[in-house]
Order: sequence, then structure tokens, then C-alpha cells
Amino acid sequence: MMKRCRKCGEEKPATAEFFYKDTRRKDGLKSCCKPCTNEQSRVYRAANVDVIKEKARAYNAANVDVINEKARAARAADPEKHREKRRAYHAANIDVISEQNRAWRVANAEALSERKRAYQVANPEICKASAQRYEARKRELPATLTAQEWQYAVDYFHGCCAVCGRPLKDLFATHTAAADHWLPLSKGGGTTAGNIVPLCHGKDGCNNRKNNVLPEAWLVRQFGKREAKKILARIQTYFASIEE
Repeated sequence: MMKRCRKCGEEKPATAEFFYKDTRRKDGLKSCCKPCTNEQSRVYRAANVDVIKEKARAYNAANVDVINEKARAARAADPEKHREKRRAYHAANIDVISEQNRAWRVANAEALSERKRAYQVANPEICKASAQRYEARKRELPATLTAQEWQYAVDYFHGCCAVCGRPLKDLFATHTAAADHWLPLSKGGGTTAGNIVPLCHGKDGCNNRKNNVLPEAWLVRQFGKREAKKILARIQTYFASIEE
């Protein structure tokens, strides 16, 4: 059975291969063939861009839950395909995405700052380790210290300064814990478990006084040769315990 296209006038087989389905018609097929229907759709879309976008926005707003559920089901059914589509989209739109992210950060600067402060309060050890690694990377030095290694250092010295023994978190919060580079960054010391010790930081804190001086010279100047020898031995014992 043949069917004549109303648009181009050509006769084609009356099947779904040549005509789109249309249940409103007796034969169940559109009056125009597929190429003509596609061309009509292209012309309409080009002439009605804003109308189509507005309809799409209204539909998405009215059906957001259904759309999200379909998207979640599709991701769960083929997660690798979803990841590949995201990678391809980001690669093709990297400049647009970067600008959108920048604009979002500017518009939400205050909320982001508050979230960052809350995270730092809740995760001080992770943040300390991260900050130390960042400083080491800037100087192209080893930066492998983890939050777990830093916590081990604090626990090893019973929550006290490795040099003077002062509690790292005193009752009046006058001193805090500082992850000190025993061999200073400026002297080539990396941010590794074998070079980081917890020192008190605050008024007359060991971390403040030591600054970027070599530890042996600073210990002798601050505590005298005999006491400096004891402190140095204690810290070297700690470093040795890490290597075991």
C-alpha cells in the first residue's frame, strides 16, 4: 500500500519507515513523509526559539520530580555512560562552565566562607595537614603528611608541646597546636611525618620563637646545652618510632 506525501507529493510505502505515526488519522500515519516533517519541525524551531524554551522551562518546573527520578534511574542503569557524557560535556564547554562556577562563587562568597570556617572548626587536624602540604608544594618539597600522621604526633606527645611540654589546648585558649617543620621549609625540610612535630603556638610559644631557625641552634639558645640535648633526644626518639 502506497501513501502520497501532502508536502512533496511523492508516493512512498505507507509504513513507519517512511511516515511518522499519528493515531489521530485512519491509517495511523502522518500526512507528510519523514523528511518533510523533519524540515517543517526545523523551520518551526528556528522561528520559535523563545516559545519552545519557555514551554520547556514550564514543563521542567511542573515535572521536576519525575525528571530527576528518570535521570537517577538512567545513571544507575549505566553509570559509565553517564560519566562519559559528563566528561564530554565538560570538555566541550569548559570555558562556559568555568565562568558559571566563578559567577556562582562570587554570588555565594559569604556562604562559602561560612562553610569553610565551619569545616575548619570541625576538622582542625585535616586542615592543618592540608595547609602544611600546600606550603611544601609551593617550595617543591615533599608533602605527604596526612591527618592521621599529624594526630599520631599529637597523641605521642600526650597533647602537649614536643619541646616545652605545655598543653597544646589550654583552658584559656591562649595557645594552640602548630604543626612545626622541625627542619624549616626555608632550609629544605618537607611536610612529612618525619619532619613535623606539634609545638605550642601563641604568646611566647615555641613555634613562634623557633620560627625558621635550625632546631639544634635554637634549642641551645633557649634552654642551654644540657636541656637542649634532652629535648633533641626526645624528638629524635619520636622520629625513630615513625620509621619502625
